[in-house]
Amino acid sequence: MPTIGPYIRRLIQHVQPLIVSNRAPLSLVPADPIRGEREQLVRGSGGLVSAMLTLANATHAIWIAAARNERDRILASRAEPDGTATLRADDGTQYRVGFVDIEHEAYDMYYNVISNPLLWFIHHYLWDLAREPLIDASIHRAWNDGYELVNRKFAERVILEAKRSDYPPLILFQDYQLYCAPRIVRQAIPNATMQHFIHVPWPTPQYWKILPSSMRNSILHGLLGNDIIGFQTRRDVRNFLLTCEENLALEVDHRDQTVFYEGRAVWARSYPISVDPREFQIMAEHPSVATQEKEILTWRPKHLILRVDRTDLSKNIIRGFLAYERMLEQHPEYIGNTVFWAFLQESRQDIGDYRAYLGNVVGLAARINHRFRERNWMPIKLEIDNDIYRALAGYKQFDVLLVNPIYDGMNLVAKEGMLCNEPNGVLVLSENAGSHDELGQYALSINPFDIDETADALFRALTMERGERKRRADGIRRTVHANDITRWIARQLQDIRELTPQ
Repeated sequence: MPTIGPYIRRLIQHVQPLIVSNRAPLSLVPADPIRGEREQLVRGSGGLVSAMLTLANATHAIWIAAARNERDRILASRAEPDGTATLRADDGTQYRVGFVDIEHEAYDMYYNVISNPLLWFIHHYLWDLAREPLIDASIHRAWNDGYELVNRKFAERVILEAKRSDYPPLILFQDYQLYCAPRIVRQAIPNATMQHFIHVPWPTPQYWKILPSSMRNSILHGLLGNDIIGFQTRRDVRNFLLTCEENLALEVDHRDQTVFYEGRAVWARSYPISVDPREFQIMAEHPSVATQEKEILTWRPKHLILRVDRTDLSKNIIRGFLAYERMLEQHPEYIGNTVFWAFLQESRQDIGDYRAYLGNVVGLAARINHRFRERNWMPIKLEIDNDIYRALAGYKQFDVLLVNPIYDGMNLVAKEGMLCNEPNGVLVLSENAGSHDELGQYALSINPFDIDETADALFRALTMERGERKRRADGIRRTVHANDITRWIARQLQDIRELTPQ
């Protein structure tokens, strides 16, 4: 866990931080007596949880989260008289969590109908607009009885915790599942200090018009209940300001990045999220990583191209495979001595589009392998697993790291992988990834839709001279070390202190 310095501690003294997100920081893995395994509390996956764990641990914040399933409800049942459950991770860190109890059908509509895929697809420009989405009575019901209801329940729990604290509340909302909650909290606690960080890209005003005006306006009114709204990139800030100006006809100051709303100034700022280099170095030295590296070396060819991703449609896995196929067509000298290793984690398999996409990924890899395979060699090594130590071992070994999302808020793989890599591998990076703002000058930039350009970038990366590889890799490592997770937190807290009423 990163160390929070005295400066940051001073920024948050005499306030009660409340972190509000859909998912709790830790997940329960029940004991398995047959296998002799004890109960564990493991860190949730994803950049949001990893980033906010740092702040929660350092400030003793209360984390408000949904009781999403039976395992979360078991943890919620262990709450103390004040209504919060103290969860202790294996590394000894403790978190106070206030679980929001939500009826199953309402949560399903809120999460699996509205948040994913409807809002997620809007944020990542994924809708095939000639065919989808269909905004019908079922969507309106899911919005009213799912998304808005769950947001109201979150807001009620935040209000409860804020009002019983001895200190002024500092409320930190996270991401796209909770857009409507801040306005409700603002109405109940007008002097609350609230910030909302959005981890996904913010699309153009026109793309928001996929949603009926009642829904998209509720999203903006909800967000504007905050004092500060944080985004990953300057492009996201610009799109948000334009959305407020064009879709709600609000007064906006683009120079000061401010929206004037109901007599208040609401600030929009970019805070590119990052990782903790020290923690990653410690994890990379874990014995399990060394074990996985030994296994990788038994099959690793001369050239190794790696991608580590969730099987989300936004990650653009299929075009990455097609670009690799194109490279092999154009440069057959790489047949037999190069492997594209796709280490993937299943994503949202309860949603039909995601199941179909995973099937397409598997089918395309099989076709390319059938076309090019030779004795004792296949061009694509496809693994679907969720093993952080194996991912770290892959990070240490690659020659080329392909990160080609259609759109991404940040994409921490680009930062994590380059931190750990030992051969000074080359980053091939989509210009639509949030991380491109910081790392693009050292990466090989690609248009994620252009198969030939991506194929050319893969070839260029494999043939790049050693000195150039090292210069680029060192530049990325310097950038990530300088802009680490602690700086991400510090910049937000500094703006909260300077821009919000005290």
